[in-house]
Order: sequence, then structure tokens, then C-alpha cells
Amino acid sequence: MLSYWFAVVRRLALPALGIGLLCAAAMAAVLVLADGAPWREAAPQSLTAAAVVTLAFAAALSTVTVVGAARTARRYGLALAPEAVALPCVREVRVPGITDMTAFQLTDGVRYAVEKDPVLRLEEVTAFGHGKLDLTVCGPSDTTVAVRVRITTGPEGTITTVEARPTATYKRLDSAASWAVARVLERHVEETLRAEVTGGGQPH
Repeated sequence: MLSYWFAVVRRLALPALGIGLLCAAAMAAVLVLADGAPWREAAPQSLTAAAVVTLAFAAALSTVTVVGAARTARRYGLALAPEAVALPCVREVRVPGITDMTAFQLTDGVRYAVEKDPVLRLEEVTAFGHGKLDLTVCGPSDTTVAVRVRITTGPEGTITTVEARPTATYKRLDSAASWAVARVLERHVEETLRAEVTGGGQPH
């Protein structure tokens, strides 16, 4: 969890610094223009205030994010990792070639597994076809996650990529919601594909 917290702090460093600098500029303007203080006196006070605001902002938001991410990880039975900060979250599954199943059939197997998952809350299947599956999933704390699953089959192997990100494109942190959804989908993909490799098949 500590490594995740450091990753969050690194992600917040630039936004926090920007807010601190804006605070410093505003405070300097007030001291100089309203109070008539000289710049050489206003600058140190403004920089001190900026440092305090930067640290407070980063610490508060990091703590809230880590608490939410830890709750998410527990809910999905996962161990929180620094990679959970990255958006979009991309996972990849590779298995030996599956020659007796088409990409469409494999995609259908993955869709079936997701629909039956007791934890994932599937809102909508936005695209479904030959090796293509796009989903909208309601993740933890009602964070809506958009998921893209792509399956490529060939004689040398079957490759599946799972990409998850918040539907709100402005989000830079989502308390590990996209990561958790991607990890669960990765597990379903691997179970579905390996069942076909071993000849067990996916029940329908």
C-alpha cells in the first residue's frame, strides 16, 4: 500500500505544485497591492504559503485516494500495487494457439463469463463482434469504467488485451477502480482461453 501511496503522490506532484503557485501569486498580489508591502517581503511569505498549500493538497488527496483504493482492492480480493495508478489500465493474456475456436466464439465466452460474475456490475455491452468486446461496467464507488477487450487468434498463439479507463475522461485518479475491473476481466479471459486450450470448453 505504501508503494501505491508514493505512486499517487508522484501523479499529484504537478497539479499540487500548480495550485501552490497560483496561491503564491494571489497572496503576493494581495500583500503588494492591498497592503503595500514591498516585493522582497511579500515573496517569502507567498512561497511559504505555496509550500503549505501544495503539501496539504497532495497529502489530503493522496490519503483519500489510497483509502478508496484499499477498499476497492479488498472488495475484489486483490493486492494493491503501484500499477493501479496508471490510466488506462492495460492487461494482456497470452495462451497457445486455439485452432478449433474462432475469435468470435472466444469473445462470446468472455462475455458470458463477465455476465455471470457476482462482483462486476455490467451496465452495457457497447460493441460485440469478431474478437471485439466493449463494455461499460459500474465499478467501486459507482465509478463507471469503460472496458475494451480485443482477441487475436493465430497458429502461434492467442493474444487478448484488456484496457479499462473511467468513462469520465478528465479523471487522472480513480482509486484503482479501472485497475480492479481490468484485473477481474483478465482473470475471466485467462480462465476462458485456457479452458479452450485444455479442451474443457466454456459452459453455456
